[in-house]
Amino acid sequence: MKRTLIVCTLCLGFISSLQAEEPAPAVPKPAPESIFFLGDSITKAGGYVRIIKGELTKQNPTNPPQVHNFGHYSETVSGLSEAYHPGRRPCVLNWVDAVFAEKPTWVVACYGINDGIYHPFNEKRFAAYQAGIETLIKKSNAAGSHLILLTPPPFASAGPPFPAGTDAAAQAALLAKANAEAEVEAEKDPKKFGYRTAYPYYDQVLARYCEWLMTLDARQGVSVVDIRTPMLAKIKETHGGDAIHPNGRGHAIMAETFLKQWPAIRAKK
Repeated sequence: MKRTLIVCTLCLGFISSLQAEEPAPAVPKPAPESIFFLGDSITKAGGYVRIIKGELTKQNPTNPPQVHNFGHYSETVSGLSEAYHPGRRPCVLNWVDAVFAEKPTWVVACYGINDGIYHPFNEKRFAAYQAGIETLIKKSNAAGSHLILLTPPPFASAGPPFPAGTDAAAQAALLAKANAEAEVEAEKDPKKFGYRTAYPYYDQVLARYCEWLMTLDARQGVSVVDIRTPMLAKIKETHGGDAIHPNGRGHAIMAETFLKQWPAIRAKK
């Protein structure tokens, strides 16, 4: 009887020691956030996307976000295209439902530089850009995503300088006159302006697009990042081969500007 009790006591002790050594159940790792980038050839080039991905991975190495680049060459959000473009420009709205069907946490969109189709400012073209952005916002809200809009980068050619000594009001008047004359030319010759022969003051067109885009930052589910202003401050460094596509330095400024605002964007979600 004593031997049985001793054996049972030993067994219980052994079982207790095994139970004590069992590891605590593992806490499941939360699903990583997803960040989908939409845009034209600037996004397709991927420079700023790679920098952002690298930094966010460094910040959260155990559970980094899933970053996907859906940039397309020549793409717009307005659905517009210049007359001599080789084939009609693609429009993100024709295929983006498949992206939102994935329910991404964040969607970053950078459109605008192609949307004015390198023409002088025109209310109809501007309205097409606005309507496209509004549609992106609606689709993002429906998917439960947070939309981050990047202002279009500057067109790295300021156009002919205004006469020395002209003040802001005089410059605005001269710009309005140049715009009106260019519109008349464009109506006479649909091939007058385009990506190869941009309206000389096209960057002023983009400035108006950016100004409007910045007003959307107060919307629920939307954040706007102004990449134009810091790029303009270093415009001699940001482009190389042409006035449309930023170089490595330009992409770095885009990424740095985004990352500086990232904590505030996360706090807003």
